[in-house]
Amino acid sequence: MNYEGLLKSAWNFQKDNIVTYAVATLIAFVGMILIVTIAPLYYGLVHIAVKGARSQPVEINDVFEGFRNGNFVRSWIYMLIYIVVVGIASQIASILGTIVGIVFIFGMPLLVIKGYSGVDAVKETFELVKANPVEALVLYIIMAVLNVIGAIALIIGLLITAPLTQIFLAKATMEVAGETAQSGASSATVVA
Repeated sequence: MNYEGLLKSAWNFQKDNIVTYAVATLIAFVGMILIVTIAPLYYGLVHIAVKGARSQPVEINDVFEGFRNGNFVRSWIYMLIYIVVVGIASQIASILGTIVGIVFIFGMPLLVIKGYSGVDAVKETFELVKANPVEALVLYIIMAVLNVIGAIALIIGLLITAPLTQIFLAKATMEVAGETAQSGASSATVVA
């Protein structure tokens, strides 16, 4: 996997749409204060990232995709599985929580890219990580470093690094899942 190429491509698309991504990310961050909106707004951030990974036009209202077409339920089913599994793993050992986080790395992008149910996204992310463990680990580390840098720069930094890492992850997920940038609609067939 060409991490540098993926990151450069993600940045090139984001910088051409910097205001759209920053405003959509800010809306999502503020909206996530309400617990019920966390999963669908995260879905929306991934949706707008997938559109960027496919070089499709993006709009600020794309961040609300998680509230449309059954995506609210699908995003919450996935998020609940993630929270329970990571929570239990973290209670056993913090490093185990991190490992489980790595195993789930492709889950939300798969939910958006392939239109999976939450359960199917979890199943496929396990398979993809099992087939690509080094890639998953490297992606996780790159994303963590970028977001730590963004956090150090406070909100302004995160408004840049959060969408950048999501576009980067969407591109990487498409690559390991055998998807092309043009294949499939970003809101594929909905399976509840």
